[in-house]
Amino acid sequence: MALRKKRTLKKSHFKEYRKDYAKFLIVLCFIVFIFRKPLLYLLILDLFSTEKTIAYVTDEKNYERRGHLTNEFTYSYNFRYENINYSQNSNIKGLKVGDSLIIEFNKYIPSINRIISSQ
Repeated sequence: MALRKKRTLKKSHFKEYRKDYAKFLIVLCFIVFIFRKPLLYLLILDLFSTEKTIAYVTDEKNYERRGHLTNEFTYSYNFRYENINYSQNSNIKGLKVGDSLIIEFNKYIPSINRIISSQ
């Protein structure tokens, strides 16, 4: 009587490394979330149709890191599209309230915008 070898079932690659794939996916989602402005927003502005308009600097202050100690801040700008106001941090020091900026925005998602130049 010949002895049979025991057959072992080999796990599929995905089942074996399922936890590693999940960790990688979570880290990838976190990186995309953190760097969404350069990764997603600028890509959307470069690939899809955009419109230009004039925005005005408002008196809303956006304090920078440790701004409560150093009193460093930037102003927000505001523009109107289809009777809705949109506001964004300018991230430019030296602007004064009332200055005008030329901005470019996605016409389908106007909250995705960038400053082209300041006047």
